[in-house]
Amino acid sequence: MNLNQHPTLDQLCKLVASVDDDRYSHILFVTKDGEVHLPPLRADTANEDILQFVLDSFMISKGYLGWQAAQDPEWMDELFSELNAHWVEKTIGFAWQSI
Repeated sequence: MNLNQHPTLDQLCKLVASVDDDRYSHILFVTKDGEVHLPPLRADTANEDILQFVLDSFMISKGYLGWQAAQDPEWMDELFSELNAHWVEKTIGFAWQSI
């Protein structure tokens, strides 16, 4: 999913559904070119040379990720809105969010 290429809510739902919420904690970040990533949270996850902003980290088994989370339209709308708002605002670093 790329925020420069007219992203859709469906793309975000597929990204969220693709991760295993019960296996790892994950970090949601966006690179300077607009690419959205949701890898397992590790010390070497994001290269700061390409990092635009980090939206959030999601701890294991909290229900924010995975196929069940992707089926929650309110949660997906909130997450999608936050990603797009921070991209438009050109947020750098950690993105404080309202969700």
